[in-house]
Amino acid sequence: MALTHRGVAHVAIPVDVQEEPEATTKPSDRNVPHHASFAQTQSTGIPDPEAIAHAAEILNAGRKVAILAGQGAYHARDELIRTADLLGAPIVKALLGKGVVPDDHPLTTGGIGLLGTRPSQEAFEQCDALLIVGSTFPYIEYYPKPDQARGVQIDRDPTRIGLRFPAEVGLVGDARAALEMLNAQLTRKEDRSFLEQAQQGMAEWRQLLHDAVEKNELPMKPGRIARDLNGRLADNAIVTWDSGHNTGLLARYVEARGDRMFSGSGLLASMGCGIPYAIAAALAFPGRQVVAFVGDGGLSMLLGELATVVRYRLPIKIVVVKNNTLGQIKWEQMMFLGNPEYECDLTPIDFAKVAEGFGIRGFRVEDPEQCGPVLDQALAESGPALVEAIVDPNDPLLPPKRMEKYAKNLEKALRAGTPGREEIERALAEEPAHTMLQD
Repeated sequence: MALTHRGVAHVAIPVDVQEEPEATTKPSDRNVPHHASFAQTQSTGIPDPEAIAHAAEILNAGRKVAILAGQGAYHARDELIRTADLLGAPIVKALLGKGVVPDDHPLTTGGIGLLGTRPSQEAFEQCDALLIVGSTFPYIEYYPKPDQARGVQIDRDPTRIGLRFPAEVGLVGDARAALEMLNAQLTRKEDRSFLEQAQQGMAEWRQLLHDAVEKNELPMKPGRIARDLNGRLADNAIVTWDSGHNTGLLARYVEARGDRMFSGSGLLASMGCGIPYAIAAALAFPGRQVVAFVGDGGLSMLLGELATVVRYRLPIKIVVVKNNTLGQIKWEQMMFLGNPEYECDLTPIDFAKVAEGFGIRGFRVEDPEQCGPVLDQALAESGPALVEAIVDPNDPLLPPKRMEKYAKNLEKALRAGTPGREEIERALAEEPAHTMLQD
């Protein structure tokens, strides 16, 4: 059930059954030894051939095609890349689809939404056709306008067709099978200008991100710890993230590369999930590097899970972005609602000391020049380790491109007396990657 429906499966054992002495129980006559199967299976439903032909007609007619890929396309990487190459289409990735295509692949522009990239947003603004593969990315304000682009959607669940964007054709079935059938009917586009424009934009975006965290000043820019971690992760690392400001840092600065796997809460947006997910990853994939990238708010909610890490001797590495605030809530209050920040500050916790108390090696870093050396020490530990990174609480969490509503709300919130107003305005003026308030 868990694998087939990609959700939680629950097994309940009643208390009276738990209390029965094992020696006194007698198996049911229907309990045949070795009768159960634990073989993993995946549905390979085949879409309707007529729908495939209609979808191909739409995509072949498009002059500027964009692709949105989510976690449902994980097992269809080769087919997805073939589709993008035929259509000259940039692959835009929902956060849960981060590992579908490596971030350094020339056919992707990375993520979309508040945590995404500028070239991804511009591709959606300019495309005349959109192919959605295995994604239910929920923020409809980032999609193309419904009268701007024709839509084709591939999903194994028919109830998700048209859920976020008006799909003209829905291909219900397995993503790999659907893309294979679709590719056979696509004509390679000779005009690559739309893709080339996105690729140029991606090169410029990477430079912006690089410049934004290069300053060796205090307090440290939050992106610095994520950027320096990225360069030190193994190509088969498993990275889990929590929900909050740290999610945006991971989305932008930690790259999908090689066989890296990523896991986060997604549509649930659950705080505190980073450590439990890392525990599951370490148990399921012993021997692989497992790193949890979390915020101080999320970690403080489930500090007890550090005892689980120690109890089972799991060599998990934990990176805590510490700004003593619920960062994402703070910026959502200002940008989404136009309200001054209210009650988002956290009681400071010395997470390095707390980790040591649990039996985990603790590290602290405040100086951006020490990020690399401290991470090297932590990652070299044979057992679990925790790195507490002290970062600027007033460094903005902004979308990749100006959104008029957000800009006006932020200005309103700052005028209304948001704490740290001067520091926030200074950061907005100085940071090259923070482009929301610029034309």
